Amino acid sequence: MRIALDTLGGENAPDAIIQGAIEASRRWEDLSLKLVGDPGTLKSLLHRYEGDPKRFSFQDGPSLISDTESPVEALISKPDASILVALGSCRRGEVDAVVSAGSTGAQIVASIQELGLLESVLRPAIGSYFPTPGGNTFILDVGANTSSRPIHLLQFAAMGTIFRQHLDGIEKPKVALLSNGEESRKGSNITRDAYELLEIVPELNFIGNIEGHDIYSDKADVIVCDGFMGNVLLKFAESIPEMLTHSYKSHKSGDKDYDPLINDLIPSFDYQEFGGVPLLGVNGVSIISHGHSTPKAITNAIGEAIKMVNLRVNEKIREQLTEMGQWSAIIKTKALLGRFRWRPSGDKQ
Repeated sequence: MRIALDTLGGENAPDAIIQGAIEASRRWEDLSLKLVGDPGTLKSLLHRYEGDPKRFSFQDGPSLISDTESPVEALISKPDASILVALGSCRRGEVDAVVSAGSTGAQIVASIQELGLLESVLRPAIGSYFPTPGGNTFILDVGANTSSRPIHLLQFAAMGTIFRQHLDGIEKPKVALLSNGEESRKGSNITRDAYELLEIVPELNFIGNIEGHDIYSDKADVIVCDGFMGNVLLKFAESIPEMLTHSYKSHKSGDKDYDPLINDLIPSFDYQEFGGVPLLGVNGVSIISHGHSTPKAITNAIGEAIKMVNLRVNEKIREQLTEMGQWSAIIKTKALLGRFRWRPSGDKQ
């Protein structure tokens, strides 16, 4: 297994990236890691943190794309950007996956540019786990697209289904559409049209709409929404551990009986436990890590990349969307009747 790491991306880079990579090299014996950044600095850090040099290679990628830059403009003006160099290595087949904690926008654009989209995919999507009493649910999109058409939401549902089947072992994941009411007539025009599309395809175990208060329940294994709503939910969820910890410390009366409870609760919201989330729909494995990633988060993100590659998730997504093609005639007919905002498969907008 060969994985490239963008060592410049993230607020704790490059130290946290190197430390996480070293731990990953110790955990997975067949793993080789390509470190993209400034080779001189990286070799020095590898020595400082006692990494095995035989497990690492280096590639020059000295430029960083920050969160404040326009991803498209930055990728044009910085062809030697670390994320672009890492993904180029994946496109050429030199590595099997890429992990980065840098600018999410830059990684999305660079992934599409360098890897392209899987056949039949109109738009990629970022998926993320949210805790539930029985485990977790998987929400997508959480940030790749600020707006989506009904056909995009249908494809997100298919990609999320494949992801949960193969990475989490759920034979028939329950799929729900996030809306402001359970009734099919509730929601925006896009949501209502997406509801009808999701009902068409029998390969999807669609259970209908769910509301915001159902997210942290066990009603659905996959929840579909547009990237704007999903990203707001993600940022809100990330604030919960800090709020719980602060509230607990403020009201703590010296009774330690509650310590195990709070210690068990916080990790379920902790991004470090998952490490990174996949950009589903691109023709390669591109793992997006949190900008504040710690060594633990990077190690777990590498583990997520390994699972994506070993379980051939992209191949399964391609197969699923091809099988869904038999329903395209119905979708197109409804489009002609003006019921859906649908574009031909060649239109990637």
